[in-house]
This record gives sequence, structure tokens and C-alpha cells, in this order.
Amino acid sequence: MMLRPSEMFIKLPCRRISQTYAVKTSRTKLVAAPTSRQYIICRLFSNTSASDDRFMYKQPPSRLGICHPSLTSYLSATGNNITNDAKEVESSTLIILTNINERKLLLGKKLRGFGTGKYNGFGGRLEREETPAHCAKRELMEEANLSIDLDEFVIGSVGTLNFTFQDREHIEMLVHLFHINVHFRNATHNTCKGTIIDPDAIRACDEMIPEWFDWWEIPLHQMFADDSIWLTYYLSSLDARRDKRSHASLPKMNGWFHFAPGGDGNNQILHYFLDT
Repeated sequence: MMLRPSEMFIKLPCRRISQTYAVKTSRTKLVAAPTSRQYIICRLFSNTSASDDRFMYKQPPSRLGICHPSLTSYLSATGNNITNDAKEVESSTLIILTNINERKLLLGKKLRGFGTGKYNGFGGRLEREETPAHCAKRELMEEANLSIDLDEFVIGSVGTLNFTFQDREHIEMLVHLFHINVHFRNATHNTCKGTIIDPDAIRACDEMIPEWFDWWEIPLHQMFADDSIWLTYYLSSLDARRDKRSHASLPKMNGWFHFAPGGDGNNQILHYFLDT
């Protein structure tokens, strides 16, 4: 009999620590006349994600900033230049790991480093001469002990997130997004394409504690504010496509977010644009 994700206990040691962990399973402001495709995107997004009442723990609208109707509008408001060679670009990866059939999302609670105490997806910085797909595969193995074929990351690339900061003008973060869907071994009803995994194989490490969530109940109030925008959009779009079986049906998006001073302690967006 397969245990429900909320009932599973993962025994360590894992590769880096030796403990026992339990693995548990917006409003937008429109700033331009409706004369462009981007305005329509912004309006549709307002209706499908940030205002989606199915997400129980969204960040309050006051933390989500202004939704811009176009990238040009966003760059003008933030003073950013998309071709600014003076910025130091930090490239990393982030994995959206789901069990679509059960509407589950695997997140990790950060134990150290940037975002300590917050929940996040799995991923990290690219190493030298490493592709984003190779990086995502490596990070998922290191942080959750899940080995997924590289091809799944190649076809599961769904976009990028770009972050700038009011008090770190020389820094830009470029995050490559991947979506990996999995099925639990011995599950009796799998309608969506995905990799079969043994849920008991999931392990914590010294950086992250994995935890499954119903995706309407993900702890957005304990996550970065941008997750209440792009992640809710993505999951809402995914939910509308649950009967689809191919990676071609995955939602695609690129997002830009400009944060207020104060880092992860303040966790407030000033401006954003989501291109879907």
C-alpha cells in the first residue's frame, strides 16, 4: 500500500546530514489604455492567478506592486535597460515539480542562505560551463535526491524570471524555469505524462527540507512575493490543462520583477511584467 505524501517519513542519513525529517506532503494595477496585446495579458493574468481565490495564502496586494502592460513600460518605470552591460547577471535554475493527477507541488524549506525559513522550489546557480538543464538536474539530485533524465529538463523548460533590486542596482538575477511532472509508484490513476518516482526516495539535505503541498494550499505567505504572481498563474494555467498529456501543453512565460529595498526581509515588489 502506498502512503499518502502527508504520511511519509524519510529516513536519513542523506549525503550531507544525518537526521530524520518528516516529508509532508492579487490584485493588479493596469497602467495603460487597452490598446496592446500586453494589456490583455495583464488583464487576463489579473483574473486567473493573483485574484484566484483557490490559493489560500497569497501575499497581500500591497506586496505585489504594479503590473505593467508591456516590457517597455516596466523598464521605463524601473529605470532598467535590457541591454545594460554594466549589470552583473547571476544565472540560476528553479524547478516546478508537480504531481498533476493529485494536484501536488513539491517545495523545500530553506535551512540556510538567502531566503532562510522560506519555502521555494529546487534549483541553484549554474556552475562554470554548465547548461541550465544540467544545473537543474544536478540541483534536484543534491537537494531532494531525485534523479530525473536530462531530456525531461530539456523539454520541460517553460521560461525565465528576471529579478532586479532597488538597493542592488548592479545586480540582475536570471532564473531558468523548468517544470517536471511525476507520478508516485503504484498510483492507480495517471492521466498526465510524467516520470514515475518512488516517493520514499526523496531526501532532505543540509539546505532544504522537501515537503509536498496541495497546490491550492501552498504557503505563499512563507514564500517570496513573486511566487504569488507567476507561480499562481502557472498552476492555474496547468489546472486548466490537466487533461492534456504532452509537454507541448505546458504553459510558457517570462517574468520581470523589481523589488523594493530590504531584500528577503522586506519581500516587497515594486513593479512587474508577466509575458505569457
